[in-house]
Amino acid sequence: MALRIEVSPEELDEIRKRKGEIEARFMDIEGLERTLKALRLRFLRERKERLEKKLSEMENHYRELVEFEEKAEKDRDFMLNLRMELSLENRELRKRLGGRR
Repeated sequence: MALRIEVSPEELDEIRKRKGEIEARFMDIEGLERTLKALRLRFLRERKERLEKKLSEMENHYRELVEFEEKAEKDRDFMLNLRMELSLENRELRKRLGGRR
């Protein structure tokens, strides 16, 4: 599996400025190990940040879903009560109309 590292234009400029220092570090095993550790830490930090952002988004979506469910339940109850009231009112009106005849 090939490791791909993406850098910003500013980071690329910095790398170009420090090319000699970076090349010397790669010739030095300890420097290479430090570089790999730094890159691994950067990768893990970025991954953690992406996961935290995704978790936050999921929590918000879940909260919205719960709120929607609660509102839907209230609306359902309201509509059932309204339907019952209308049914009773219609029954009373039929009684009154039937009683006049």
